[in-house]
Formats: sequence, C-alpha cells, structure tokens
Amino acid sequence: MEGLLTVAVQQDSELEETPKHEGHFRDGRENQESCLKQEVHEEDPTEDCVPEHDECTRTPRTRSSPTTTQADCRPQRRGAPRKNPNQKNTDASAEEEEERGGGTRKPWKCQDCGKAFSYCSAFTLHQRTHTGEKPFSCPDCSKAFSQSVHLMLHRRTHSGERPYTCGECGKAFSQGSYLAAHRRTHTGQRPHSCADCGKAFMRPTHLAQHRRVHTGERPFACGQCAKAFRNRSSLLEHQRIHTGEKPFVCAQCDKAFRFSSALIRHQRTHTAERPYACGQCAKAFTQITHLAQHRRVHTGEKPYTCPECGAPFSQSASLAEHRRIHTGEKPYTCAQCGKAFTQVSHLSQHRRVHTGERPYACRDCGRAFSNRSHLVQHHLVHTGVRPYKCLECGATCSHVSSLIEHQKVHTGEKPYRCRDCGRAFSQGSSLTLHRRTHTGERPYACPECGKAFSNRSYLIQHHIVHTGEKPYECSGCGKAFGFSSALIRHQRTHADKKVGETFAQLPHLTQHLSSDWEEEPVDGGGPAETVVDQPKNEG
Repeated sequence: MEGLLTVAVQQDSELEETPKHEGHFRDGRENQESCLKQEVHEEDPTEDCVPEHDECTRTPRTRSSPTTTQADCRPQRRGAPRKNPNQKNTDASAEEEEERGGGTRKPWKCQDCGKAFSYCSAFTLHQRTHTGEKPFSCPDCSKAFSQSVHLMLHRRTHSGERPYTCGECGKAFSQGSYLAAHRRTHTGQRPHSCADCGKAFMRPTHLAQHRRVHTGERPFACGQCAKAFRNRSSLLEHQRIHTGEKPFVCAQCDKAFRFSSALIRHQRTHTAERPYACGQCAKAFTQITHLAQHRRVHTGEKPYTCPECGAPFSQSASLAEHRRIHTGEKPYTCAQCGKAFTQVSHLSQHRRVHTGERPYACRDCGRAFSNRSHLVQHHLVHTGVRPYKCLECGATCSHVSSLIEHQKVHTGEKPYRCRDCGRAFSQGSSLTLHRRTHTGERPYACPECGKAFSNRSYLIQHHIVHTGEKPYECSGCGKAFGFSSALIRHQRTHADKKVGETFAQLPHLTQHLSSDWEEEPVDGGGPAETVVDQPKNEG
C-alpha cells in the first residue's frame, strides 16, 4: 500500500511539473517551429548525439511527423520516469535517480565540444556554431542568420521598427536588451566591474572588451594586412579601408561614409547642431574632441612637446606640422606646378594662385583676397591705423612685415640672393618675382584670353585691355588712361617742369607732375590758356 501511495505522489508530481516545461517550449516556440521547418530535408542532427537514455534515441524526423518528433525529444523530468503507475518504485530506479545527481537531464550531447542540452531544438541550434550553417536569409539584403529570432531582429533595421520605448526620455529601440542597457544611462547603474582596475560598465560585452586592455588580447585579425583588433566591430570598420565600402549615406547630399560616427558628424553640417558647449565662454562645437582642444585655450595646457626643440603645443596636429620644420618633409604637393608644402592649408591657399579664387572680400570697398590674413592687413587701409613706427625716420607702417622691409632701406640689408645670377634683394617677394625671369614661370593667367604673367600686378593691368577701364586721370585736363605709365608720359606734355629732380618712388613723381601743372592767365583779361611745350622736330 505504501508503494502505491509513493507511485501516486510521483504521478501527481509529473502532472504538476509538465506545464512548466510546456511553457518553456512555448517561450521558444518560434525558434523550434522554424528549426523543424528548416530541417525537414536535412540529416537528423541526433546522429551525432549521445543520449543518456535508450528512450532518447529517436528515429530521424520526417515531414509527416515533426510534432511527434518534438514531443519525443522532450527530456524526462527527474522523479518522473515513464512507467506503469501500478509498478512499484524499484531499487534500480532509485539508483538511477542517484546517478543523475539531482539535476535536469541533458540527453543531447555535442560530440565536437561536449556541451549537453535538454532539448533537441537547442542542440540543433548549437550544432550550427560548428557547421557555420545559416538557414535564415534576409530577403532585403541577403544577410543570413543561424536563428530565426536573429533574422526577425535584423529585419527591423530595414523596417525601422523600434517597439521598445524608454519611459524616461521616449527614445525607442529595436531590441529589448538595448532598452535595458539604455535605462542605465538614467539610473547610472553600472553592474559589471573590472576585477583589475575597478572600472564599471553598463553591459557585460563592454566589460569583456575592456578586459582585453589588460590582457593585450587582440583576437580579431585582418586577413589582408594582419592588423589585429580587440573587438569585431573595429575589424569590420577597418576592413572598409581595403574594400572601399562606404555604407553610411547622407540623405540630404548623398555623401557616403565608412563609419556611422562620421555620418553623424557630417549631418551636423546640415542641421547646424553643435551639442558640445564650452562652460566658460559658451562656444559650441560639433565634436567632443574639438571641445576638449578648445578648453586648452582657457587652461593654457600644452601637453604636446617637440622632442627636437622643446616647443609646446596644445594640439597634436600642430606638433605634427611643426616637426616638419625639422624633418624638411613637405607632404602636400600641388598637382599643377609640383610645388610642395608642409601644411594642407598652405596648399589650399597656393591653389588659388592657379584658380584665381579670392574668397575673402572687403566689406568696405569690395576688394577680394585669396588669404584671410591679407584681408586683415587690407582693413587697416580703411581705418588708417599705422601702429608700427620706424625709429630711424619716424615713418609709420600698418603691418609689422612692412616695417621690417622698410628698415632694410636704412641698413642696406639685402638678405635674399638669387642662386642663379647672384643678384640680392631686400624682400623675399622681390626675389620670388626675379626668379621667374630665370624659370620662365608665369602663374597668373588671364581668364579672358589666356595670356600669362609672372606678376599679379601685370595681370591686373592687363585686365584693363578687356574691361576698357581707365582709372588714371590727369588732374589738369581730365584725360584718362589705362596705365599709370601712360598718365606720366601725358603729364610731361603740360607746362614747364623742373628738369633733373629725382624721386625714390614712382607715385611721388606722379604726384609731382600733377601738382606743378597749373593754368596761367594771359594779359588783357582774356580766358586762361594752357601753355604746352611743343615737341621739337629733329632733323
């Protein structure tokens, strides 16, 4: 009687526990059904399986009985052996229970790695990690997956579906795990800590990647250049350098990028968004790295030092440019004339010599310049400010460079010497112009007729031929000329001039010729007449 009661209790236990397993199967129903559908024409994966019990050895699944197979593969529960309820609990069954160790049976064992599973569906999915089989393909991009649930999650990248929404900020996510990780940004929770340095992370994957900083492990190697990386995403991004793939495209201008972060930064050029603001001056930036560099303006920090001369810099790029002074490296070459430069900004300015581009215009007179610094210097013409004074003669200059050049008049210094003919010059620009007499270089071309000149001022004068402009006007008779030299020749035809007087600069001579000319009245009160020296006919 006691044995019958024991069997009855075991049967009741079986009836109570069975729904739990059925519920477990319902949770993974989608995977199991897809698994069974995909494996209709495949070999039975149980052939590689070593079940723990004879009753777990099943016949291969067929199209006609997938449901039966799934039921047959369901493992037996501990304490619920399949036997006649009227049969007594034998010593053999008790011994078998003891051998199981009190845990859930896992009759499906992988012969490749030894891992065991309670369900054949889980065992089938596991085998794909060894075979590489990916039976679930995306119809939109042909990407394949080993599990149907992974395909379902992936398809949301095409549909844009984001069913998981944060209750704090309303941000939506395509996967529940992403939402769970995002919630920690609000709570500040970082449950995963590094045992070596104590740094905490929101996700276990981030901790696993961080641990490689301590171990030095770089398991993801590029097959083309052998460069190794700590995580797979870095490898995938790196491989785009070899393939040239740029999968991230701007919806507004169609510009493509290799990295999503680069696309996000680019999109701010359209939206004018500057999310990173300086707390001291409120200046905002599109990138956090630019903000970090800007903060050094306030702190005065210069963490980058030149190993050659010790000069400090606030930015690594500035140090790299400076070091080219020591190495003589000029990596930026003009494609049109072959001239090389140490900085890309210098090359950009030089290209305007060929293109004629002048993007910096004066708001007072409209005059345009190819260089911003030239525009700044030009503004002093309108303000009249001449802050630089010569100590020798008291002459004032609007630019320090002009003062330096002026002082060479007093010293007679001519430090710029032509290596072809030995001629010396006080200004570097004068030497540059002179060198073109040897090289034949004519970088300033007329866009109208293509005629080229060695000096920009010659090109400006030449433009008058096409425009018909005559900016040089005689103050005596009002006659206008296209060139200052023509005006000077004309003014010599007017009244008596002091012969023999010399001038250091051509504008001074022009001013002298204009100021000496005046109308003389004729006796008798008649109208004034212009006295003009008639040219003598020789011979």
